[in-house]
Amino acid sequence: MRITCPHCRSRLATRTSKRPIPALVLVYAQCTNLDCGWGGKMQLEFATTTAPSRQPNPDVCIPIDPGLRRWVLEQIKD
Repeated sequence: MRITCPHCRSRLATRTSKRPIPALVLVYAQCTNLDCGWGGKMQLEFATTTAPSRQPNPDVCIPIDPGLRRWVLEQIKD
């Protein structure tokens, strides 16, 4: 995944990251364009599950994508 600076659109470099909960990553980034120099924090959140894990972690609660949910419910009915 390539993330670019919101100001000059140059590539951002990750300086550090933290994971306060399993479904959220805080990324501290810096613009690689020395003339710009922007730095900031991004939040990367796992929004929905599109394919269930074969090794689920009981501490992780990521909602099932509505399309996958419908498909699973249809499979159960048959």
